[in-house]
Amino acid sequence: MAVSKVSSHALHISIVLDTVCPWCYVGKRRVEKAIALAEQKWPGFEASVDYMPYQLDSAMANGLDKHDVYQKKFGDRAAAMHERVSLAGKDEGISFSFGGKMSNTLDSHRLIDYARLQGSECEEKAVESILRRYFELEQDIGEANVLLDAAQDAGLDRERTRAYLDSDDGIDAVKQKIKHVQRLGITGVPFYIINDRYGISGAESPETFLEAFGKVFKSNNDVVKV
Repeated sequence: MAVSKVSSHALHISIVLDTVCPWCYVGKRRVEKAIALAEQKWPGFEASVDYMPYQLDSAMANGLDKHDVYQKKFGDRAAAMHERVSLAGKDEGISFSFGGKMSNTLDSHRLIDYARLQGSECEEKAVESILRRYFELEQDIGEANVLLDAAQDAGLDRERTRAYLDSDDGIDAVKQKIKHVQRLGITGVPFYIINDRYGISGAESPETFLEAFGKVFKSNNDVVKV
């Protein structure tokens, strides 16, 4: 009977985000950098990523003036907060622009869920397009045509996606996923769940994510196989 340690350099990362959270966009970029670093550090490294929905304000209406929302929520701190996230964004290749409209994010999460059904690459492209359109192009992701443009960016059929968004499909599923992450004790985003066992809160540095990957691998190696 041989005893050996199980070693694995494969990870699954669930990214919990809201599509109007600027730090979620920054965090997405930093996780991507961490994955690239891990590919260099560990031969055979593999990472799969999916996205879990969260709503910072589930009661938000559509078509609100973004500046008004920020002012009401943060007051005099809003300008400093925008400057801070803009500086962080520049380091990650993001050109933040804080004009335009803000809307309820439920439909954007439904679109991401719909894209996931077509595969992880489609989901990734949908998330990227939604975030870019909202944070860099000042587009209202509560508007159907904006979401349909994002769907096309992800390779989805525009008219089939329109029919999906016009229906009630996916609403309950998204709401159940939000309740699930809340039951896990997650109260803010971004949040990252690695291999369903290790959590990181906030848009941490790539090095912090890399360190977390290493801890997960060490935990895997401590499992004894007989």
